[in-house]
Amino acid sequence: MTGIPGAAPVQGPAGRTGVGAASLRWKPPIDRSEVRSLLAYLRACVRREAVHTHAVRADSLDSDTCACLPEGPEVLFSGAGETLPPHPEAARVLRLGRRRGQALRYGYPLVVLREGGNRVALPLLTVDVRVVDDIDESRREPDVPLVRAVGPPDVNTGLLTRLGITDPEDLFELRARLRSGAPDPARRPAAVADLAAKVRGLLTRLEIERVDDIDPLATRGAPRTVEGGAHNVAVVFLAGPSGQAEAEGAEPGTVEGVLADLDPSDRAGLDPDAVTGTALEPLLGQPSAGRRAGPDPADAPGRLFRGGRAAARRAARDTAEADGADDATVPVSATPLDQAQYAILRAAMSEQITVAAAPPGSGAHDLVDAIVRTAVSNGQRVLVCGRTETDIDETAARADTSPAHPVVRVGGRGHRAEEARMLTRLLAEQAGGLPASGPGSAGEDPAAHWAALAEDWARVRGAWRDMDTMASGGYALAQLAEERGRGIARGWDPDALFTPERGGPEYWLHRTERARAGGLVGCQHRGAIRRELGVSTDPDNLDRLGAVARMESEWRSAVDRRTRCAPLGELTSELADALARHRRSSAACLRSVSGPRLRRGRAAVENRLETLDWHHGNGWPGVASLLDALPAWTCRTDQVRALPPQAGLFDLVVVLGAERTRVAELLPALYRAGRAVVFGDPAYPGPTTVLEPDEERRALAAAGLAPDQLDARGLRHGSGSAMRALRRAAPAMLWLDEHDGAPPLLAGAASRHCYGGRIVVRTDPDPRCGPPFEWRDVAGSCEAVPGASFVNRDEAYRVAVVVGEVDDRLPPGRVVAVVAPTQPQVALIRRLLSRRALLHEVRVGGPELLDSDRAAADVTVLSPVLAAGAPAAAERRVRGMGHLWSSVLTRTRQRLLVVGDRGYWSGDDGPLGDLDAMVTGTCVVGADPAATVLVEELRAVGTGVVLQQTVEGWTADMVVRFGSRRLLLLLDREPDGRALRHLLARGEALNRATGDPVVVVPAWRCLADPGALVGEILAAC
Repeated sequence: MTGIPGAAPVQGPAGRTGVGAASLRWKPPIDRSEVRSLLAYLRACVRREAVHTHAVRADSLDSDTCACLPEGPEVLFSGAGETLPPHPEAARVLRLGRRRGQALRYGYPLVVLREGGNRVALPLLTVDVRVVDDIDESRREPDVPLVRAVGPPDVNTGLLTRLGITDPEDLFELRARLRSGAPDPARRPAAVADLAAKVRGLLTRLEIERVDDIDPLATRGAPRTVEGGAHNVAVVFLAGPSGQAEAEGAEPGTVEGVLADLDPSDRAGLDPDAVTGTALEPLLGQPSAGRRAGPDPADAPGRLFRGGRAAARRAARDTAEADGADDATVPVSATPLDQAQYAILRAAMSEQITVAAAPPGSGAHDLVDAIVRTAVSNGQRVLVCGRTETDIDETAARADTSPAHPVVRVGGRGHRAEEARMLTRLLAEQAGGLPASGPGSAGEDPAAHWAALAEDWARVRGAWRDMDTMASGGYALAQLAEERGRGIARGWDPDALFTPERGGPEYWLHRTERARAGGLVGCQHRGAIRRELGVSTDPDNLDRLGAVARMESEWRSAVDRRTRCAPLGELTSELADALARHRRSSAACLRSVSGPRLRRGRAAVENRLETLDWHHGNGWPGVASLLDALPAWTCRTDQVRALPPQAGLFDLVVVLGAERTRVAELLPALYRAGRAVVFGDPAYPGPTTVLEPDEERRALAAAGLAPDQLDARGLRHGSGSAMRALRRAAPAMLWLDEHDGAPPLLAGAASRHCYGGRIVVRTDPDPRCGPPFEWRDVAGSCEAVPGASFVNRDEAYRVAVVVGEVDDRLPPGRVVAVVAPTQPQVALIRRLLSRRALLHEVRVGGPELLDSDRAAADVTVLSPVLAAGAPAAAERRVRGMGHLWSSVLTRTRQRLLVVGDRGYWSGDDGPLGDLDAMVTGTCVVGADPAATVLVEELRAVGTGVVLQQTVEGWTADMVVRFGSRRLLLLLDREPDGRALRHLLARGEALNRATGDPVVVVPAWRCLADPGALVGEILAAC
């Protein structure tokens, strides 16, 4: 265990980090000047990205931050002039921009969108402008400066993002079309050839209605109404973060807050001199020679994972080795832990950086709760950072599981009232709590609870080891049985050779080795072999005899070890009992630690509560002293600014959604902790960037960094996620490898095609929901549309019909998701469905629609767009969307309906081709030697045998009928205890669903003693 149970934490950065217990097998040197350069580069990229994606509230039009220009001809985009005419309306915007240090932009035409109850205004086309200093003063009106475009015209990326266009190829193509044929790039850089036609074409492509006629020669001075759509209005507005935000004035969760945290010159920013000893150290240090070279093959966006049973067995072996370590952490958990979860928890409590793959439905939030409880029980401070509010809500919900432990939620100003209510409740509960002699009081001895916890956990690990021994022994026996059978077929029968009268295989192995020697001794041994075994003693036969004797010795030893194992049912019951006892002792341990700690910190709680009443700024009064009383905290990853900027403030930071988090957003969280464990879905390619390549290269040059420097460490802005960068700085990635949620047919396809076969599906199938996978065949045409995207209109019209059918038949309360891989297809389907009166909640979107387990749908309708004759670019793009297939297959709870060209997809080696082969029965399943032998033996005694039959949604390896009786068989070839437990769980589910007896049959017995095994099977009928 890490730390002293129940002890007060050690103060000071060195003592707080917990790095002393972390594995520092490599210590990358920190180049502080390089860290400063990296921070400057990331700040520049984040700031510029915020300028590109800036949106103006509709009620801020004609304010100090956004001015509508007077009516008249549009100047900059039409190329009619080099500068905007002087307008008093824009003067106040320019003055405020100078004061704040914000970017100044010009846009036309103005597009108004509805976002919930609010409306935002975003010009369709934008360009950076600046105040002109070299114009004759006589041409200006007093106090009204002129502005000039300083860059090429751009399609508003903030608008595109809100419309669902996030693919870099789409953005590149739209920019290229807009800038093609520019009339005078040198003098009029913002000029657009044939402006009116291009604007109208873009609005049509984006399916934005026109409130006004688009006429650049006669713009309107201001929108007549704030009705949604395109208005023939030009605006000047301020974009991006202010350049003069005070350190404590930067609101958490805003771009200003992230920039302030990344500013080493800010007194409350990240200090490069304090990075050593924090979780940020491995990420910013130079990788040692021992680290892997070259890119990770799974880092490429859309690249699907490779692997298989061999990779799974290696992972299981690594987990077993970690489980057997002497210094194993004792977890504190409210839910049963499996071995994969424990391996991650143990690494989180010891390694400086731990990266955990958490595919959808793998129980990441349950494990996070166990990590928090373990760290808190060990006297450590822990911070949980989630990418979304959903992650925070899931963390809080599990913290309320009995025994509940307080997790303080921080963030923006709106969360302070929530924090105050929580602190008030804790004080009230403490005041009305149990007397000092009651459970959880200071009168209890925490050491007794920890001793019981350690003993119970030792029982769990012992049961795991016993089941691993049984499973691995059976797996080895099956392989040896196959080898033994091949030897018998060649005439080398070990039972005939090595009898009790002649001697065992070890005896004859010794004699065979001596027989290879020369002289009289070798001659004597060769004579004995010929005389007693009847085997010729030429060199080849001696080699074969030695191999057979060695194999038979291993076989008999393995059989002996397997027969000495406790019965499987006894091991299963023992494990279940040990896990139940461990959960009870975990609860007692947590109570014995958290109760006294909260009583000791009552004064700190009262101080913080009083501070919240009078302090309304963005500082951190009372937080540091509260951490000892309430060591568990949570916030969104971009809201870490709500916590003091102290290096190593927490012992551990847990990050959820790292695959969708930028490196710049994660650095402040890593800086505030000594260790980090990050969870993410490795099938997701990572966040993209709207920066133009030249903009990113200028940021690199200004910071004095080389591209290769950052590419090798995954730190380049827009090239991947924080998870990708951390994978290059951490030990091997660990996996959460059990899925619960999607039907086994769908989740199994996701495992094979998106996660290299690493995922085991634990979902209970529900036959009442009907088949989990269906086709609606439509032979459409995949067509290109402006912006390097594609649409299949026939598919979209058929999707609308299918959704209507599903809506009519689906029980109340169900949710339908309609997913398509391209934005034009999504927009067309959304428009078609908007004309229908639907009874259920129907959500339409791209791969991001199913972005969390809480966003899962009961029925998903997929329009894959591709069809016969699809362009190669479309095929490359859609087939490479690993996150599309992963989210659709793992976050569909009941049924997946594919509306598309079945002839195109069937026979394909991707997920849809695989699923089609499974439901049509054309999937080729390799012959299993053990199953073949057993089937022959069963049929020889007159039973009927059917292979791979699905019964009530569950698949049995064999269904045996003997007269009127039926028996279900599961073949045991599992390599480790975890896989064997999954097999037993499937057997129990089959028994519950059918009422028929279920027998787990060891594969090695099918090969070694099929006759006796068949007799036992028939006796069970």
